[in-house]
Amino acid sequence: MAATPDQVNEQEQRVRRRTFLIDSRFQLKWTLIIVSVGVFISLGLGYFVLRLSFENTALLGMDEKLMAEASKFDHQTMIYLIGFVLLMAVALFIWGIFMTHRVAGPIYIISRYLRQIAEGQVPQTRPLRKGDEMVEFFDTFSQMINYLRQHNTEEAELLKMTLKELKEKGVEAPEAFGHIEALIERKRQWGKTNQTK
Repeated sequence: MAATPDQVNEQEQRVRRRTFLIDSRFQLKWTLIIVSVGVFISLGLGYFVLRLSFENTALLGMDEKLMAEASKFDHQTMIYLIGFVLLMAVALFIWGIFMTHRVAGPIYIISRYLRQIAEGQVPQTRPLRKGDEMVEFFDTFSQMINYLRQHNTEEAELLKMTLKELKEKGVEAPEAFGHIEALIERKRQWGKTNQTK
């Protein structure tokens, strides 16, 4: 048995939620900025530490055997520093993707809802994931959707009462009545609140 379009869409959404690069351009841009700043600061501090270490080694004026040992220590310190910077860059990259995911997810959801509204569809809202950012903005957006639903329900009822009064007064306009009934149905659809999880 073939999957219905709704089932396919739901499966795509579940897969999409597990994808950490929701808006790759946004997420990679900001992650690379975070990594670049971290690496730049670490390299700057590392440069000064190594320079100080090399200068101290030169100032000690030790014999050749001790100088070779101190130089070996300086080079080992430089390798550790480079390793630390690389490890930090990887950690910052992973952390950056994770953190930008918490922002990109809500933006993606709100953008999808806005596209649905622009297409005349009723968005089937769901709450944000635990840990997502922009909760207050999303709550305000959800309140707007709820207001639109309530407003459309009230307008549908008002149109229904108006249509009933016109018919009771004997107004003959079957084509206009058909348009009003279609409008009532559209507004009722907007008023439905069956939310998905």
